[in-house]
Amino acid sequence: MKSSAWMVISLVIVCLISGGLLARVYLSTKPRIEAQKQFELRQRLIELLPSAKQFNEIIRDTLWIGLDENNRPTGIIFRVAPLGYGGPIPILVALNCDTTINKIYIGSAAEGLKETPGLGYKVRDEEFLNQFINKNYHALSLVRNGGTIQAITGATISSQAVINGIKLGISRFAQYLPVKDSILIKEDTIQSIEADTIK
Repeated sequence: MKSSAWMVISLVIVCLISGGLLARVYLSTKPRIEAQKQFELRQRLIELLPSAKQFNEIIRDTLWIGLDENNRPTGIIFRVAPLGYGGPIPILVALNCDTTINKIYIGSAAEGLKETPGLGYKVRDEEFLNQFINKNYHALSLVRNGGTIQAITGATISSQAVINGIKLGISRFAQYLPVKDSILIKEDTIQSIEADTIK
């Protein structure tokens, strides 16, 4: 009986010590991990909107305004995560002041992308993403729907999800651009995009 009690006590002590050590390691490395994440994010923002010299975060981890050396806005970058075939698709979109797209970045599997390898995962390919450059809200549709974006073969759901997410992001965040009246989006269109994104 005493032997069993001592085993339980020993196990509890080991767990407490291990837990304490893990917590200490976590607390000591967390600031460095966060600093590295912020550095990588800033590098990504610069890559997406190179005309900006600094970025003001307007909505935490979601929306940034890029400013040039004279503190004048050069565009915005927003984050969206529309639902694709395998789950949310993490997207960063750089929008110029005239509401055209400057560049798009889609996160990797390590960043949360769960689309099918070899199919939906191709939304990260430059050939697909380059189709969006210099396009505005009204030009974002698949070719089969009369638009200019060619869907990835075998991954129409993923392709459409990217379009839906970007259009929804533009409809929500274009108001933060210095030229606010250069894009007109009807409320029922926004609701339709939201519905398609949820499916």
